[in-house]
Amino acid sequence: MPTGPLSLLASLTGLSHAVVALGARLAAALAVFLAVTLALRLLCRRNVISCSLGGLVKWLCGLGLLWLLQWSLPDGATGKGQTAFSLAALVILWMIARHGVDFFFLKISPVRGDGKPGRHILQDLTKFLILAVLAGWGMRDILDIQLGPLLTSSAILTAVIGLSMQDTIGSLFSGLLLQMEKPFQEGDWIRVGDVEGKVTEVTWRYTKVVTLDANAVLLPNNTVAKERLVNYDRPASHLRQIISIPAPVDAPPVAVKSAILTALRRAEGVLRDPAPAARLQEIQADRIVYVAVYYIAAFNARLASIDAVLSAVWYQFMEQGIPIPPPLRQIVMTKPATQTVASPEQLAALAEVGLLAGMAEADRRLLMRASVSRTFSPGQTVMAKGETGTTMNIILSGLVGVYLNDRELARLSAGQIFGEMALLTGEPRQADVRALEPTVCLVVDREGFRMVLARHPVVVDRVRAIFETRAAANHASSNPDATAEAMSLFARFRNLFL
Repeated sequence: MPTGPLSLLASLTGLSHAVVALGARLAAALAVFLAVTLALRLLCRRNVISCSLGGLVKWLCGLGLLWLLQWSLPDGATGKGQTAFSLAALVILWMIARHGVDFFFLKISPVRGDGKPGRHILQDLTKFLILAVLAGWGMRDILDIQLGPLLTSSAILTAVIGLSMQDTIGSLFSGLLLQMEKPFQEGDWIRVGDVEGKVTEVTWRYTKVVTLDANAVLLPNNTVAKERLVNYDRPASHLRQIISIPAPVDAPPVAVKSAILTALRRAEGVLRDPAPAARLQEIQADRIVYVAVYYIAAFNARLASIDAVLSAVWYQFMEQGIPIPPPLRQIVMTKPATQTVASPEQLAALAEVGLLAGMAEADRRLLMRASVSRTFSPGQTVMAKGETGTTMNIILSGLVGVYLNDRELARLSAGQIFGEMALLTGEPRQADVRALEPTVCLVVDREGFRMVLARHPVVVDRVRAIFETRAAANHASSNPDATAEAMSLFARFRNLFL
């Protein structure tokens, strides 16, 4: 009996010494760990090292301290605390893996516009896989749970969960594809469907976009992969802008373009390279529409650039005296003007034309309405040698001269025609024709002459006679080539009109 209390007291004394020793070692390890943590945090705040690198070093130090603490304990104490040490080691290994993955992706992924490190789907996926491995290891070695039977028995449950999460799984794989193909990155301005904004984050399921209205829009990754995607920052960050600018009809285009270019050069936010430009786009009844084409550095500067450009254009227009045209509103209170009536002298001149002989007065009036009347001053060139055309001229009044190499060949007066060979065959003009006195000519094109042929088929025979006369003038009457030339000219006439 006396030895009992003594042995119990000795046991309690030894246990107290062991607890004190363990507490001292644990306190020393925690003190060292806290000191390392404070030092690394100070370095992170001063941007000497990144936070992910600081966390990696901290937990590597913690793992070393844990192993050192486990090695320094007696054998009996180590065996009893093995489970606790294993759990602590698993937690520290997870923290090491987490910060190690963050540090690795920090080196290969760009930093976001706000200075924070970007998130990568592969980064989260890697962490998830490491966590799954560590959890399986802990369940097998610490809790003695076999994972094979557990996974087999839960196969049906896994299938049900997979079917119910099709959209989520689709978004996950779409996000992985987006990360591998990299059609955009965080900080890019994009448009997906009808959503425009800046990419701020890409997660497992969503791509987060902040619009110009400062609204956050979460786009499912499978939607981003399916919809039409426009990246405003690729291949170049600058963006082209086109603005329509109205100007008066009577303002010279050179003056309007000069004013617009001056405004573009002075407007804030407009890039000098590529160079801005001003183009005439459309002529309307009450205005001429120009477009200002310029480039800006970023997508979110569009509204500011439009304000700057339009303000500069307004001041330039005011400075150069170019008014901005208001919408035209006109009420017509008069009766429409009747068509110009041909004078009796002009109708008489048409009746004298041999090619049109026999035409009724109504047909002559119709021909004048289908043609155009032109007035020439003395000395003005009516037709030049070598020109191509599809019209002939009927002299209604006045006098013209026909010249070849400045030598006068003939003079033609009212009722005569010239240029008929170009109309009938399409050949170039053979001589110069100049007005010798104020002259009025009726210019007849092919469509108007085709109308004459349809109403008076006899004109075809007169055309043939013109060709024969033309060939006879070029060749001797006994020369058989004259007949061949006339037939050739008539064949060309038939190809054009018959």
